[in-house]
Amino acid sequence: MNRCLPALLLLLLIVAPAVGYDHDSYEPDTLTLTFLDVGQGDAILVQAANGRAMLVDAGEASAAPNVSARLAAKGVTHLAYLVGTHDHDDHIGGMASVVGSLAVDEYLENGDPAPSETAAALHETLALRAIPARNLTAGETIPLDPANITVTVLNPQPVRIGDENEDSIVLRLVWGETSFFLTGDAGAAAEDQILASGLPLAHTYFTFLKVGHHGSDTATGAPFVAAVQPNVSVIECGRFNPYDHPSQVVVKRLQDAGSEVFTTASSGEVRIISYQYGYVEYSHGGQLPVTVEGASLPPTDPDFDGLFEDVNGNRRLDFADVVLYFNEMSWIAENERWWFDYNDNRRIDFADVVWLFDRL
Repeated sequence: MNRCLPALLLLLLIVAPAVGYDHDSYEPDTLTLTFLDVGQGDAILVQAANGRAMLVDAGEASAAPNVSARLAAKGVTHLAYLVGTHDHDDHIGGMASVVGSLAVDEYLENGDPAPSETAAALHETLALRAIPARNLTAGETIPLDPANITVTVLNPQPVRIGDENEDSIVLRLVWGETSFFLTGDAGAAAEDQILASGLPLAHTYFTFLKVGHHGSDTATGAPFVAAVQPNVSVIECGRFNPYDHPSQVVVKRLQDAGSEVFTTASSGEVRIISYQYGYVEYSHGGQLPVTVEGASLPPTDPDFDGLFEDVNGNRRLDFADVVLYFNEMSWIAENERWWFDYNDNRRIDFADVVWLFDRL
């Protein structure tokens, strides 16, 4: 990606948050997005420059207490919009409970209802609380903060694909020279339709992407990545999830396109603050290590025992395996401290990687 950041912007993009940074208080006159850590699910709080808030998805039912607690900690007692990108439990499971804990003006959905108890319970709660529901279609806008922020619906299309994931609501938020793409579980079919629709995907100075379908290889195809050109990508997924999310192919595709990649699994809650003139600040844990094709993300396997192995799965022990171990050192140091201390100096360091390299 051939876009150079000015020195001032680069200084603002420091991985560690500033001293005294308050992770919960909302900074006025900003567009702030918080990717809540709800395990294997999505929940994104959007706080606009005019102070209005929108929650996009709310994770599984088990995540509802955490979502409600985090909203309360951030002082959110009223949502202008509650958005269910689609009716899968890991996106709307926590909504019925969240709806009961604060005021909601309107519920927005994709118009492709799932015949599930979760969806039925949510709509029953909406009806009991007299919260109107409305279907969204590509090309519409959401007037969250029309004087400052443009929120455009990119998906679902007027003629639905008929698949819950592919008919996910996809939103593009533009605030000054910064844009955010929130993609639900939309996959390759939806991405192709978005690209063919002619809806605005023009590049802003800085672009954030909420990666589709928790980083699954069914989404975030090469044409979509090339069109969006994300500078920073956030994947919402659970640690040790049974789906092997995120796909290493997707992570590598994003990194090869010049994007930093973060997951809620490794970083916890990710918060992004965007200022009117394109300057951004975000707080999180470390970004994912640079990928090697065919490799798995740390931990290399659920039963990792510290023994040197074919980490990247190419059926030989080679330098790529050493590179992967080096990129996983922080995880190993935290979780498998003494197993990996090959040189017995009571710490996990580069000398242990050298020890492995010498024995290839």
